Amino acid sequence: MNTKFSVLITKHPVTLILLVIFAVTLFQLGSWGLTETSEARYAQIAKEMIDSGDYIHPTKMGISHYHKPPLTYYITTLGYSLFGINEFGARFFLSIALLAQLILIYKTSLLLFNDRKGSLLTVALYFSTPLILASARNLTTDAYLNTFVLMAVYFWLRYLEEKKYFFLFYLALSLGFFTKGPLVFIPVFVFQLTWLYYNKKRIKFSIYDFCGVILFLISCGWWYLAVILKNPLVLNYFTSNQIYQRIVSNDAFNRGKAFWYYLAFLPLSLFPWIIYLFLTLKKIDITSIKRKILLVSFVLIILIFSAFKTKLIFYVLPSLNFLIMFASNQLTQLSENYWKKFTIYLNGYFILLFSVAFAAIVIRKIEFDLPYVLIILFGLLISILGIKNTSWFYKNVYTLLINSLTLLLFSTFIMRSNELLINSVKPIASFVNTLKSKNVYIYNYLLPSMSFYTNKNIITVNNGNYTCKREVQFEENLNYLKNYYNLEENKEIIRFNTDFKTQNTVFLVRKKEILPTYIKTEIAPFRNKKYFGKWILYYN
Repeated sequence: MNTKFSVLITKHPVTLILLVIFAVTLFQLGSWGLTETSEARYAQIAKEMIDSGDYIHPTKMGISHYHKPPLTYYITTLGYSLFGINEFGARFFLSIALLAQLILIYKTSLLLFNDRKGSLLTVALYFSTPLILASARNLTTDAYLNTFVLMAVYFWLRYLEEKKYFFLFYLALSLGFFTKGPLVFIPVFVFQLTWLYYNKKRIKFSIYDFCGVILFLISCGWWYLAVILKNPLVLNYFTSNQIYQRIVSNDAFNRGKAFWYYLAFLPLSLFPWIIYLFLTLKKIDITSIKRKILLVSFVLIILIFSAFKTKLIFYVLPSLNFLIMFASNQLTQLSENYWKKFTIYLNGYFILLFSVAFAAIVIRKIEFDLPYVLIILFGLLISILGIKNTSWFYKNVYTLLINSLTLLLFSTFIMRSNELLINSVKPIASFVNTLKSKNVYIYNYLLPSMSFYTNKNIITVNNGNYTCKREVQFEENLNYLKNYYNLEENKEIIRFNTDFKTQNTVFLVRKKEILPTYIKTEIAPFRNKKYFGKWILYYN
């Protein structure tokens, strides 16, 4: 064996692990289509930025879109500049973000506990968490926000020891605010206040903090200022629609959930390692102040987000950082007998998981290529039979890593072969591109990816679906009406009936939709229809 490689494995296992993870996350990253609605939305907005050259005022399918600050769009446009306007370019920096997260959580754990063994476990637990992997494979703001939260926490801890790190702490906060607004403050401030409380420290505002606040305001405030100066209505939209309504309204963005939503579903997204904690509840020790800080921070963040009316499981992603660091430090205190029991559970879990996956493939008739799917079995056999280590602890660590890598590859091949099943309309767009028709009418659903994949004129016909509701109050003219009909208004029904022509047109609708009589009449002249999963395409 090459001496340098041998040294890398034995003395720097984390470095090798990170390199392998990064390589696997990049493998076939652009092989499946953009998924609706979130990923396609971010990818299309970034594409429109490049096409228009306007990086201040984001648009989605030609209509102003101020739902989020623009950093995610900027990062995506950079991906496009490097790799072209395609799926790989859209997702590339998500892999960079995951790599940065793994490095940051490793270094933060090491900074807190000075335990390389525990920090290695932190990496394994983090990478084996399905919710975290999902965020790094789907273009949204969540993976980037979590990166900046981790960055802010790490540099704040360094700032406590060395004042020179104030710059990086406030820069991380700024990047988080530029990604998802004030949401970045919740996990960071909760951790800071919990840390100060348990360490009996007072909040002190120094000259470094003053300079840091100035840096924060300048580095992320310029965009807010530019947008609000052009259209003062945006300020009320940010504060009312995007902040206040999300907190108090069940109807905001169709994401209202019960208080117990995270309490019920979050544990399901932390398998398999969350069982380690369940199996050792009696052994959990929070006498250590640092462990107590991490656990209390996690609980408080979950409670705060549970109090908000609008909920998505990705919203609480930053809370997992604290739970994972707590769990890794707690679990490293256990004896080898516990880790031996964990190994039995872990192997059983992955065998069950893979069995269910194969059963689902057969029952749901999911398309797959057998040689690629066998890789999942290969990974399982390696973790059970191929890991020769006298330590049951390390056997668990590498079993988690190997099977998580295997699942990542497995999901890549499955998504590549089942684009319609994962809510990507790329196969439909590819077929539409073969037709001479210029206009694509989409009934009661917003499909940004149709704009991404085609040069056709995409026309949205809204008849009450929440995805179709557009924020048109910022439009300076009525040009958007050429591509948008709101059939909830009678005058728009008349306009649609007047404008709609089957010649040079295709009509796309979901199977479950019950079409109004006047639309059935309009589409009756279409000679052909083609089924794509849950969609029906009418064309001539």
